Amino acid sequence: MTSLAQPSTVNAYGAGLAAAIDVFTGGRRGAQRSQADAISQAADAGLVQQRYATVLVAKQGYFDVLRAHELVRVATEFVAQAELALGYTRDRLAAGTATRADVLLAELSLSTARRQQLAARDTLSTTSAALGRLVGANGSVDADPPATLEPVPLALSDSGVLALAPAAAPAVVNAQALANAGAAAVRASETQYLPTISLGTGYNWSNNGRVSGALSSGWIVALTTSFPLFNGFVREASVTQAKVTADVATATSADTKRFARAEAQRLLGSLHVAEQDITLTLDAVRLAGEDLRVIQARYRAGIATILDVLTSQTALIQAELDLVSARFTYQVARASLEALLGRDL
Repeated sequence: MTSLAQPSTVNAYGAGLAAAIDVFTGGRRGAQRSQADAISQAADAGLVQQRYATVLVAKQGYFDVLRAHELVRVATEFVAQAELALGYTRDRLAAGTATRADVLLAELSLSTARRQQLAARDTLSTTSAALGRLVGANGSVDADPPATLEPVPLALSDSGVLALAPAAAPAVVNAQALANAGAAAVRASETQYLPTISLGTGYNWSNNGRVSGALSSGWIVALTTSFPLFNGFVREASVTQAKVTADVATATSADTKRFARAEAQRLLGSLHVAEQDITLTLDAVRLAGEDLRVIQARYRAGIATILDVLTSQTALIQAELDLVSARFTYQVARASLEALLGRDL
């Protein structure tokens, strides 16, 4: 009688834990870290650049409102002068020393002055509404005038500004950081031509390591290397793309430096021209005001004509308008220079 033995059932199970680290990447990690640092620097510089650009827009809106107030003031003075001239003309007409044509000219001058006053008030309303929108208000916003609108010396000399602009302007720092990031990206992509060496270790555990095919309990250490021999030219395309991007970033950085230097030179020129213009127009306002006073006295004495009075009035108003323009040209040029340099002056 034959006895057949049934095979015994063996339950085997186990677990393992492993970790690995790249001990050699051909400089890829360092290049990627440099790229990340450069991108972070570019972002910081971009934030400064955007902040000062926003400040510039706000200052322009603020100065637009102040300029509109000045235009209203000048237009109101023009109306007052025209009304005074019309009164003088009517008095002379009543005395028989002026003609009806003189009165008509004075009335025309008053009408022109009132039209200019109306236009100035409309400009003030428009700029106030624009400033309100700019600052997030639901209506018009007025602007309080500063202590003075006269020129104030810069914190830096002209040579200091021209040296700082191509070296530390936010746009320059941003462009240079992007160029550095591009160069780091090239270095990172070129590491694909080098092998990667990894070191790994782990621990295995098994309830029955004697069973064939089961894990054996104990520590393991492994040193591995990998290198793609051919990946369909993906590696070459990646390196080429990184180099092209880096070349563009480098060219952009160089051009940004040239632009910053040229823009600083232009804004300094505008600033100095505006300073001189303010001095000259202040003198022009003083002279025109004195001329009008003399002409009005001569007109009341019957020596000058109404045309002399109107011409003198026009010269005074134009001088005051030129002064307003020069003052705010200076302020906007200064704000633009601060936005370019990313610092207050």
